[in-house]
Amino acid sequence: MRTFLLLALVALLAAAPSAAQSQTAMSAVPTMGSGPHGYDFLIGTWSCVNGAEYTPISGPRSTTERFTLSGQNGAIFIRTTGNNFDVSGYIAYNARTRTWSNPVAYADGSNSTETSKAGGSKTVWYGTYSDFITGKSTDIRDTYTLTARGRFTDLGESKSGPFWKKTYFTTCTKF
Repeated sequence: MRTFLLLALVALLAAAPSAAQSQTAMSAVPTMGSGPHGYDFLIGTWSCVNGAEYTPISGPRSTTERFTLSGQNGAIFIRTTGNNFDVSGYIAYNARTRTWSNPVAYADGSNSTETSKAGGSKTVWYGTYSDFITGKSTDIRDTYTLTARGRFTDLGESKSGPFWKKTYFTTCTKF
């Protein structure tokens, strides 16, 4: 799902030794998924707009995403709400395998889990969505692209036969 929501995104910038370097570092776009703090830049509140054609599985046109540090091994708690839409999940890092995990629970009892080992301005997450109502599971993937400081996109897709089909495309801006 959209945790991405999730899904997700970037490491805190280290303070530079000089004022000029600090100014450059502060204006740089962070890198998603790099190390255990690779999604700390998400902490805060984001406004997201879904540009995909509406379908029952695409989610609402707009959502609010709140990312907070959970206090459990640096994991980030995610709460996404919108019109008839309520989702909660985590972004957690396994240092041993260098893998990010994004388990998500939906208000209707459905759930998904995606993982990613990617880092950079674009990360791809793969996993499975399980629909509680129908009992069916679907392969999913999310592609997060950090387009600027304080702005990212999330392309959500589901597997339909041998092909990936777009289910949503959100653009999120930090408050």
